[in-house]
Amino acid sequence: MKNTESAPVRQPDRVLSYFENQRPVLAVVTVSGLIYNLGLVVGPWFEGQLAQCLLDILNGNETFAAMAALCAGYLIAIAVVQGSRFIKRLYVRKFANNINRSMKQVLYANLVRKGKVELEQAGTGTLMTKAISDVDACAEGMRKFTTEIFDTGIALLAYAVMLLGYDWRLALLCLVFAPVSYYIAEQMKTLVQRTGAD
Repeated sequence: MKNTESAPVRQPDRVLSYFENQRPVLAVVTVSGLIYNLGLVVGPWFEGQLAQCLLDILNGNETFAAMAALCAGYLIAIAVVQGSRFIKRLYVRKFANNINRSMKQVLYANLVRKGKVELEQAGTGTLMTKAISDVDACAEGMRKFTTEIFDTGIALLAYAVMLLGYDWRLALLCLVFAPVSYYIAEQMKTLVQRTGAD
């Protein structure tokens, strides 16, 4: 069976220490995430090229060999993008599981060091249930944060660059709506929280 011991976390009271402890896993997540999210832009580009090539074939300006080459390139690009997606998702899960395990190791180590009287006074069972629930929620939050960096941030940036490459005026017009929608969503969130508190 594979050894699942992880390196000890230097400062277990800091969330950043857990990210630093998972550098090799996060390196794989970063590379595969960049390939996947930047590769998402390649699909629409190939589809446009395929449509143009079909039009050129119908007009007699292009041959079937050009279409076959484009189709092969498209299939390879999609295979690379989907393979990268698989690797990214696998390693993000691995990252979250490693974080969860590391946090629980710290939690259990702290409990083992406590005296019997102190544990009985603290209501250890209730404390353990809450602590384990908090660890699970924290690890899941870190996983979601890591995923959103790529699935939202990098993907939006890639599409913005692609739009700027096509037509900068159209791109600027389209990019106006993202900050406006974020602002409106934040205002709605505040309103909902205020209403829920009443």
